Amino acid sequence: MKKGDLRRFRDSLIALGADHVEGCTFMVLRVNAAAATGSPCPTVDILLDSRVETDLGYFWVEDSSEVISEEG
Repeated sequence: MKKGDLRRFRDSLIALGADHVEGCTFMVLRVNAAAATGSPCPTVDILLDSRVETDLGYFWVEDSSEVISEEG
């Protein structure tokens, strides 16, 4: 998963805050290395429904979604 990838959340009960995002398409804006964020795991920022969601767990996003189109 890298910046510019277009992905879609899988069709299962996935919630992001109070919103259910199953089936929603999003773009990866940034992949933050664990060392840069001070967290034990890398995080990602995504563009979802015209809003930016930041510091989401990289592995959660990767496991909960599938690639539609890879950048480059």
